[in-house]
Amino acid sequence: MSRLQRAATVIESLAESLGMEDAMRLEKIKSSWHALIGPPSSFNCQPAFYKNAQLTINVSSNVWMKELSFHKDTFVSKLREFGVASVRLRPGSVEWPSPKAEPELPKVELSRGEIAYVESLSANIQDGELREILTRAALKSFTRIKALEAAKHTETA
Repeated sequence: MSRLQRAATVIESLAESLGMEDAMRLEKIKSSWHALIGPPSSFNCQPAFYKNAQLTINVSSNVWMKELSFHKDTFVSKLREFGVASVRLRPGSVEWPSPKAEPELPKVELSRGEIAYVESLSANIQDGELREILTRAALKSFTRIKALEAAKHTETA
């Protein structure tokens, strides 16, 4: 048995003796939720409580409540390995942490030549408004690409 396995065993025994076994089980379920249940369902419901082998699940809306009520048996079969024998659905808050924000990119400016090239791409568009919108979008895209390249060079330096 590795040191990590022994530590996990000690922590589980300690949690059990402190009456925190249900809380630990709930956290294990939460950490595996999206993989077990899968989108889009997993983003519209969230484990809230675990007690006496029953998992209470918050559901984001009445429409999802109705949909998920047809899948309660599937939930139980997927969660049986965590000791879940039954599930209870209830309306409630579903708040998953947002994905990590993209790192801030360095401020960069396009050269005159790069700007002239981007403007040349849309020069043949007859509609002035459309030409302006596409030019702005292309300039923004080129600036982002240049910033990503600058960020990459900064990381490797």
